[in-house]
Amino acid sequence: MVWDIAVLGWEVNYKEEFVPTEEGAYTVIVQKVKKMGANEGPIRNSFKNSQAGKIVLTVDNVSGKKKKVLYRYRTKTESSS
Repeated sequence: MVWDIAVLGWEVNYKEEFVPTEEGAYTVIVQKVKKMGANEGPIRNSFKNSQAGKIVLTVDNVSGKKKKVLYRYRTKTESSS
């Protein structure tokens, strides 16, 4: 999976995690909490795993000001030959 995330307005904190669906499996931190500035361009990241699960993007608006978060993603499936 590949994704881009951009914020319009002031800065925010964000993090990225992979949460497996299998019971007892551990959550993988893809990106630790990071401050994303208002003038920073879009951030692109990717993650590859053989387990079923979901990618969780968490955006924390630390101020009371209204912001827009834009994201897009693309998934790839690999076929075995």
